[in-house]
Amino acid sequence: MPAAKTGKDQGALGRTERTTRVVAALIGAVLTVGIGNFALLRIGDPLVSLSYDLPFIFHRAGNSNELRIVYLNKANEDVLDRRPQAQLLDKLAKAGAKTVIYDVIFDIPSADPQVDDEFADSIRRFRGVDATGKPLPGVPQRHVLLACGRKTINTAGAVGEQLIPPIDALLDAADDFGIVAFDDEEYMIRKLSTGSKDEPSLIWKTAVVLDAGLDEKTRTSPRWVNYSGPPEKRKTRGTQSTIPSCGSDSVMLSTEDSGFFRDKVVIVGGEPGIVGEALGKDLFSTPFHRLQFGEKLPLMSGVEVQANGLANLLRKNWLNRSSHAFDLIITALCGIIVGAGLSFLRPLRAILIALCLSLGGAITGTASMRYGNFWFPWSVVSFLQVPAALVWGIASSSYIERFFRIKISAEQEAIRAAFAKYLSPQMLERLTSQGFTTNLGGESVQAAMMFTDLESFTDMCDRIRDPQRIVQTLNDYFERTTASIFDNDGVIIKYIGDAIFAAWGAPVADPHSPIKAVHAAWKLFESDKLVVDGVSLRTRIGLNYGDVVSGNIGSSRRVDYTLIGDAVNLTARLEGLNKMLGTHILMSESILTHLDQEYRTRRVGKFQVKGRKEHTVVYELLGPAREQKQPAWIDTYERAIDSLNANCLASALPLFAAVDQQRGPQGDGPSRFMIGWIKSGALIIDGIIELKEK
Repeated sequence: MPAAKTGKDQGALGRTERTTRVVAALIGAVLTVGIGNFALLRIGDPLVSLSYDLPFIFHRAGNSNELRIVYLNKANEDVLDRRPQAQLLDKLAKAGAKTVIYDVIFDIPSADPQVDDEFADSIRRFRGVDATGKPLPGVPQRHVLLACGRKTINTAGAVGEQLIPPIDALLDAADDFGIVAFDDEEYMIRKLSTGSKDEPSLIWKTAVVLDAGLDEKTRTSPRWVNYSGPPEKRKTRGTQSTIPSCGSDSVMLSTEDSGFFRDKVVIVGGEPGIVGEALGKDLFSTPFHRLQFGEKLPLMSGVEVQANGLANLLRKNWLNRSSHAFDLIITALCGIIVGAGLSFLRPLRAILIALCLSLGGAITGTASMRYGNFWFPWSVVSFLQVPAALVWGIASSSYIERFFRIKISAEQEAIRAAFAKYLSPQMLERLTSQGFTTNLGGESVQAAMMFTDLESFTDMCDRIRDPQRIVQTLNDYFERTTASIFDNDGVIIKYIGDAIFAAWGAPVADPHSPIKAVHAAWKLFESDKLVVDGVSLRTRIGLNYGDVVSGNIGSSRRVDYTLIGDAVNLTARLEGLNKMLGTHILMSESILTHLDQEYRTRRVGKFQVKGRKEHTVVYELLGPAREQKQPAWIDTYERAIDSLNANCLASALPLFAAVDQQRGPQGDGPSRFMIGWIKSGALIIDGIIELKEK
């Protein structure tokens, strides 16, 4: 591997890049916090209101079975027909209703005063009181409350409000009256109306009459409607609606007590649009209309809105809004976290995390409404701050990557050019993309290693005695051997005379390094035959896989990248063992375990090479299994090794001789070695051959 300077300059560049990223993260945090705070101003109300609206896609407050709605569907010219009201109220009393409230403003007397008198009398009968308002003995005490309107007046530049109460005849007969106007603008109802500072709303007074336990001191505190469900459709009216309802005709025509109204609070209001434009405007949008899918929802009638508000007051399950201070804290914390955090991430990871954060905000907001009756502006975080932080993070990260990665310094280009001579293009790309330090030191890695040696090279040099020709011959040889290594993602660690030290799995980790090393060894064996002056020279190869230390070794002025460790020494010994055994490719058992029977091998024996206390089971690589059937002599050799391991030397000797004969005129190198070793009387215990030479 090439020598390189130490990483002082590279370290300074890295520190500058980190500083730039920190500055970009701080800017992202400030921008994201600022955008969040800006959205909390009035201009951001449409976005903030999504935090209230969207959860209603999944959230429901539940059916309000304690309430009933009766729609008045009789008109007299441009006003609701007041003549049936007395009979309707008597019917409701007979059906067992405990309270009736009217979401209709009776502010104009009827043309026939008797109609109003009969209506007033029916109110007293329902309440169980006489003409003076005193309770009648033995009669149930019930409640009737009437609606009161309000209008804005401007007198001499002073703006105020004026109440529009019911006519005196009805007001004297009823329990009380309350405001029915809504506070929300543009017919989108979100806030629960509890009245003005001076006059409570109709539903608030009703809840108080029904002993709901409300605190008058907190009446004007903001509350939001927790809707029982979407607007009901006429065809689905009845007990299946979230707030059961029916038309006044069905009440008037009923002859049996079905229990539908028994002990219920009945809200009476006009059928939407049956008379005049004024009444037709008693239709409102709700959160369900913000993002409606499929069949278009009808607008919600005013009486149904009142019923939802009354249900909230009776159950005390209205929705509370977070305070402004809470909103500022949420947008500040989230802005800092996402604004800074996303600036440190790569684009794809940043996008995935941003999606998760946005979805998490929506889930948290929905859960808060469902289980805590509380909503806060999570949509500002999910739909504005997170996307803004994502855009800033990707933009700043891309710029920094471009500035510090694409504009590589001249020194980095020189290092890349130097490494290109020792690495395949694919490995070089991986190395430069993952980074490489030239600082002194190393790390423990698992790598496959190869040592090669050109047989009879020394004899060839003695015969030729021409240095130029020798160098030219070696260059041609290295050109082919290097191609075999590079084609299989190997790394040339160094050239040692006519030998090569190559590795897989360092400096870039590779889980397939053993099989790639074997591929390269076999390709090298098939293509490296070198003929010089009529003499064929072949390469001897040793392969091993194990733990080594990978890193730069040297001084502060010059370092070399290399691998060191016992596994490296064993690889070199395996290459040298080829010369003794007459083989070409030997490998350790650690390589064999990764082959998956793709190659045919044979177990050569157990060898304790010089410099090691432990023995190694050595295997010879014979070639791809698909290209040849297993020769018969391999079984014979296996039996010979088994006999040797069992210390049966007398049984092993003829088996080795048989293998040598079966392999033809060229014989079998390992068998001849074993025969010579046994006949020499050298010590063999459990089949282990201890070598004294390299």
